[in-house]
Parts: sequence; C-alpha cells; structure tokens
Amino acid sequence: MRQQMLAAPFHSSLSDDQLAVLRTLLEEQRAFRIDQLTQLHHPEPGGPLSSPDPEIFRSLDAGARAALREVQAALWRMDEGIYGACVGCSDPIPVERLEILPQTALCLACQRPAEG
Repeated sequence: MRQQMLAAPFHSSLSDDQLAVLRTLLEEQRAFRIDQLTQLHHPEPGGPLSSPDPEIFRSLDAGARAALREVQAALWRMDEGIYGACVGCSDPIPVERLEILPQTALCLACQRPAEG
C-alpha cells in the first residue's frame, strides 16, 4: 500500500502531551520488535523463539519486520507533523484508535477495505 501525500498542511487535534505519550508507546514497540528480531536471529537454546522449523522462523521474522516497519513509519509521520492523519483519506484518526494502535496509518473507514 502506498502512502498518500496530504493535500494541505495537517493540523493534528492531538495535544503535545498526547503526542508525547504516543511517541513513548511507539518507541517501546520499536525496542520490543528489535529485541524480538535479535532473539529470532540469535535464539537461546530451548527458548521460545528457537524453533528449528524454518517455516515458523520465516513467519515470525516476517511478522516482526512488518510490525517494525509500521512503527518506524508512524514515528516518521510524527516527525513530519502528519501523525494522526489517515494516509488513505487524510481525515484525522480518532485519538482512541491511536491509543490502542499507535502505529496505525488508517482510519476505520479506510482500514476495512484494506483488510478485504
């Protein structure tokens, strides 16, 4: 999916405090995914991520990398001042949605067709 450029400057309805909390959540998620990938590529013998099955490894690796990309993209949007705007339609994403999925790039209206 390609991210759409916003037509006009986006003015987030998020307060500085909300943005700070959401940035902290995203940075925690980034650290978690980096740690997960490190453990996948250097597993402890007998640890939960030490499966000898290459299909399981590829699936876990792909999932962790995709999640990390989403988090990195959200942090980029935050740095660019467009965090909280749907990349599909440019409408604001409700803060309640961002609190649950701070890495989300889409509002619910745009997410539904993307899942189908």
